[in-house]
Amino acid sequence: MEESKQGMEWLKQLEGTWITSSGAADAPAANKGVMKSRMIGELWLVNESTASVGSMNVEALQTIGYDKEKKQFTSSWIDSFLNYQWLYTGTLDEAGKVLTFEATGPDMSKPDQTREYRDIYELKSENEIVTTAQIKNEDGDWETMMTGRMTRPTAKTTVTPFLMFIGKAEEAIDFYKTVFNDLRIESMKKYGAGEAGDEGTVKLAEISIAEQKIKITDSPPVHDFTFTPSFSLFVDCESEQQLMERFGKFSDGGKVMMPPNNYGFSKKFAWVSDKFGVSWQLNLP
Repeated sequence: MEESKQGMEWLKQLEGTWITSSGAADAPAANKGVMKSRMIGELWLVNESTASVGSMNVEALQTIGYDKEKKQFTSSWIDSFLNYQWLYTGTLDEAGKVLTFEATGPDMSKPDQTREYRDIYELKSENEIVTTAQIKNEDGDWETMMTGRMTRPTAKTTVTPFLMFIGKAEEAIDFYKTVFNDLRIESMKKYGAGEAGDEGTVKLAEISIAEQKIKITDSPPVHDFTFTPSFSLFVDCESEQQLMERFGKFSDGGKVMMPPNNYGFSKKFAWVSDKFGVSWQLNLP
């Protein structure tokens, strides 16, 4: 592969989100964080990082580019910990797996002097990078100060409430907007002509209320079952006024199982099914 093309391809494969860990030899995973990487055009990669370092939260911004004329990588680094902008030049090994950056920077023990530093990024796989930070000692040898590891987040198990309506899904969503002012429609797909469901009804929607995701659909077949109070959505309210406002909207056309009252386990509690049959427990902690 042409060297300049190889350099640009190396940058592109870093796009995405990485979970980071780093530390000294006696605590290799002491510092944990997240790095989000995105390309600007085809020549620049921008890495935005946040990490916990001891009792501090450190933010960092790194750019990595490829100079096609000089056939070398360039990089800059700034962070919220040190009042210094690092400028690196780097080379990629022949196998295209190890990117090595070198820079001159301040000597941490002697502020009026400088030292030579080296950062090494070794691509173990498309989902793992091992990093090594080194410093050149007085004998001219490279000493490892820190090592680290970056991995892409893997798919994880999630659990999401799923509400099935029959032709009333969008109407229900619009109603819930009047109850929760922070409700967001994350996505919504509707049935088209000739599909299984009635045209214009909701094939699949996802909303969020107080950051809780809820999936919603309109069922094409008409079932002989509907929602039941044995499954409900539990809502902690911020004030008594808020609880009563929500209770009023839910109970209008709905069914009250437990009217608002102090039942001993909280300041006020109510349990009600709305006009669509969805059950809500309203609580004032």
